[in-house]
Amino acid sequence: SSDEFKYSIVVSKKISKKAVVRNKIKRRLRNICKNVLNTGKYVVLVKMDVSKIEFKKLENDFKKIIQKNG
Repeated sequence: SSDEFKYSIVVSKKISKKAVVRNKIKRRLRNICKNVLNTGKYVVLVKMDVSKIEFKKLENDFKKIIQKNG
């Protein structure tokens, strides 16, 4: 169906060797994806350690990236 919504979040071991940190990043981004993204299929590739960034700033940065890339 056209209103399908799927996403995947990829956080490699290059970001952090610790699964706890990688899972924290995924949890935060999962929450943001549910709030920000609509219908469609997405793959979110994390390129840097964002675990220390404040949640609201992370959410705002994510929105800017989405708007810039359509």
